[in-house]
Amino acid sequence: MFPETIADKLSDTVIEQAMKLSAEERQELVVSYVAKAKEIWMIQGSEGFVMFEGSESVQLPVFPHRDLAQKFVDINEIEGQCVSVELAEFTETWLPGLTKNGVELVMFPTTSDVENLVMTAEDLAAELSGN
Repeated sequence: MFPETIADKLSDTVIEQAMKLSAEERQELVVSYVAKAKEIWMIQGSEGFVMFEGSESVQLPVFPHRDLAQKFVDINEIEGQCVSVELAEFTETWLPGLTKNGVELVMFPTTSDVENLVMTAEDLAAELSGN
């Protein structure tokens, strides 16, 4: 299914299979693939990074691969571009900042009507460091 090695481009079949994974499987994919690829993907709009804002929380969607982030943009008709952040910068700068600001992470969301797994920045940092 998902490539064991780092791939610049995912086939349409792999993208479709990934989009059908459960919330837990998508979370696992983010953690395992991001650790290998040494980068994580987000969506940047005209006014900053795309976030989900609910009544009680602000959440940043993150993706393991550019093609999966792009699929999310296309499906949800979002004005924005996919941007990668090196994993070292993400863990050393982003995660502490997200923690400080109380922003949670949505692990590879697909569409808004599908269950998505949410993690705190501290939990993701622990997962990525293998703790």
